[in-house]
Amino acid sequence: MFKSLLSKALFILPFVAGSALAEPMVWLAKDAQRQFVLLGSIHAGEPDFYPLPQAFLDYWPKADGLIVEANVLQPVDITLDNTIPASDALLNPRDKESLAKIAKQTGLPYLPLIQSPPWLTAINLQMAMVSTAGLSPDKGIDIVLLKRAQQQNLPIHELEGVRKQLSLMEKLPDHGEDILLTTIRDWDTMQSQLSCLISAWKAGDRQRLHSLFEDSQYTEATDEKLIFERNRNWAQQLTHKQNYRQGTYLVVVGALHLFGEQGLPSLLAKQGMKVTQLTKGQQANCQ
Repeated sequence: MFKSLLSKALFILPFVAGSALAEPMVWLAKDAQRQFVLLGSIHAGEPDFYPLPQAFLDYWPKADGLIVEANVLQPVDITLDNTIPASDALLNPRDKESLAKIAKQTGLPYLPLIQSPPWLTAINLQMAMVSTAGLSPDKGIDIVLLKRAQQQNLPIHELEGVRKQLSLMEKLPDHGEDILLTTIRDWDTMQSQLSCLISAWKAGDRQRLHSLFEDSQYTEATDEKLIFERNRNWAQQLTHKQNYRQGTYLVVVGALHLFGEQGLPSLLAKQGMKVTQLTKGQQANCQ
């Protein structure tokens, strides 16, 4: 789910290694009763993503819970809305030709792609890109931390859940046509930018990550539904004292949900929490 689930960080290629002193960004948001330690997730990865920043890991022993977008370790029965038009009905001949070429390149069967709703076709394409790049969802940050929390009986809290995320995609005004067209038409450009995205994440290059976020936005309507509206909902959940009365919580969401005036740290600050960046990044070695 791109900027929602993977925020174009699902388009992941091997990173350009930076200094060993660089590390992904970690924020601390706190008030008198609670503190939230925020880490941006890359939802598919490789062993070299670890260990995670010590500024994040230091809070693990005293954490009262792990907060994620969705606990994907829990089995969920999913039924797709079969009234949503298939990609075949929305793509023009040139885009269908491009889709066929990408399918051949990634080894995906064309017919299931063209018969799927647009949002699902886009997700399958991007997952194939991840796999081709040698990255695995099993090495994604949220998956790794969810498994660790499960093994250590650390309470897991969901901001949304898989069903809600599915409903979000199905209720997009265009059923994800914008996401699919962006994926097809910008395929080569996205591939060329992915190594920079990962390099910037690993280096904690806030300026470069914000720039990549700005460059990779969809239409205003799609970004509002997939990013900004969800950020506001998450900030309200975290600051609602009935949800988290007191304690220390580790918060792991898609990395590009954390940048800009409408990013989660900024929204928490506007809600009256004191927000501090715990890590120091450096400029990523990429263009």
